[in-house]
Amino acid sequence: MSSGGIDAFGEALQFIGWAFLPFLLLPAFVLLTGGGKAFSRAIISVIDLFSTFTGELIKWVMPFMVISVVIAVFALSIYGISSIWWDESAIYLHALGICLGAAPTYLAGEHVKVDIFFEKMQNRARALVEIGGFYTLLAPVCIVVVWRSQSFVSFAWQSLEGSTNSGGIKGIYILKTALCVMFIMLLIQGLSVALRAALRLRDSQQADFSPHTDIAFLPASISVKSRAPK
Repeated sequence: MSSGGIDAFGEALQFIGWAFLPFLLLPAFVLLTGGGKAFSRAIISVIDLFSTFTGELIKWVMPFMVISVVIAVFALSIYGISSIWWDESAIYLHALGICLGAAPTYLAGEHVKVDIFFEKMQNRARALVEIGGFYTLLAPVCIVVVWRSQSFVSFAWQSLEGSTNSGGIKGIYILKTALCVMFIMLLIQGLSVALRAALRLRDSQQADFSPHTDIAFLPASISVKSRAPK
C-alpha cells in the first residue's frame, strides 16, 4: 500500500475516532439525567454481540497455536528440522489471541480484579466502581495508547515490517495493528459495561443486568438472550 493511501486511511480512522469520543460521555449522561435508556440498551446489545462473536472466533486460535507448537517440537526433536516460520507462527497466534480476546474476556468478567473488595460489594457499589474505573483508568489509558501508537503502526504498514529472521513471517505490522485494535475494543467494551452500570443505578429493574457473565462464549443468540434485562 502506498504511503499516501495509508495516510488517507489513517486520517479516515482518526475522524471516526474523534466522532466516537462523545459517546464515551453517555454513561455519565444516563447516570445524571436518566435519559437515553433505550439508546443505551441498543448500544450495549450491539457491543456485547460483537464481543461475543469475536470471542467465538478467537477461541479457535488457541488450538491452532498448540498444533503449531507440537509440530515445531516434533519436527526438531524427531527429524532435526527447525523452522523459523513455525516457531514464529506460535508467537503470532498467541499475540492475536491475547489482543483480540481481551474485550470478550472483559465482557465475561474474567480479567483480574481486586476481588477481595469487589466481590463483597453490593450491586450499586459495584456499578459505581465500574463507572469510576471506566472514566479514571480504562478510557484514559486506552485513548492515550491508541493516540500514541498511530505513528509506529503507520510506519509499520508503510514498510510492511516483517521478521528480522530469515524465513520468518513478514507480518510484524499485523501484530502492531492488533495491539492498537485491542485497546480500541477494550474502550468500546468498557463503554458497554459503564452504560450497564449507569442503567442499574438509575433503574432498579436493571439490578440483575450484570456486566459480567460466564456464558459469554456460548452461541451469540443464546448469550444475548441470557443477558437481556428481566
